[in-house]
Amino acid sequence: MTEIKHGLPSGMESAAAQLYWEAFGGKLGKLLGPSQRGERFFCETINRSSIIAATQDGELLGIVAFKSDGEGFSRAGVKDLFRHYGIGAIWRLIPLAMLERSSAADTLQMDGVCVSASARGKGVGSALFDALFTYAHERDYRYITLDVIDTNPRAKALYERLGFEATKTEGTSFLKPLLGFSYATKMRRAL
Repeated sequence: MTEIKHGLPSGMESAAAQLYWEAFGGKLGKLLGPSQRGERFFCETINRSSIIAATQDGELLGIVAFKSDGEGFSRAGVKDLFRHYGIGAIWRLIPLAMLERSSAADTLQMDGVCVSASARGKGVGSALFDALFTYAHERDYRYITLDVIDTNPRAKALYERLGFEATKTEGTSFLKPLLGFSYATKMRRAL
């Protein structure tokens, strides 16, 4: 049976970082890779405010991350980048800043959703979104926003089925070779 929990329990940091990297390593790999380094970075800078899905015996099945107090899935700052990447943090700052998102006070900004391969197609993603919608509604948000990249049309189709609508598209310009995608579409769902 799947349990939905608010907040990442202690001891699940590594599993959460691994799952997040599995979902977003293709997008973040050139900036924060290789894989082991990226996973370690997220493990050590994780923001516990995510909503998670887990089995009763503690296997992590999925995560929906969102901005909380200005921090998304990771609470990393410039010092953390330098601690993990040394002088190489300098060239990472601008592209990472381009990926950073903020939202109006009445809007909850998502920072990613990921479901383990073994749990896909079993309702885990739907349960996570239901929990996120409830969380946002209880805190009087009027909207939820997210960004989806052009190389992930399946995710965009899912978000549209959940009631999200495209509001804006931003190109990656000269950073496309580094980021691996041409544009991101901002989507919004009214609550």
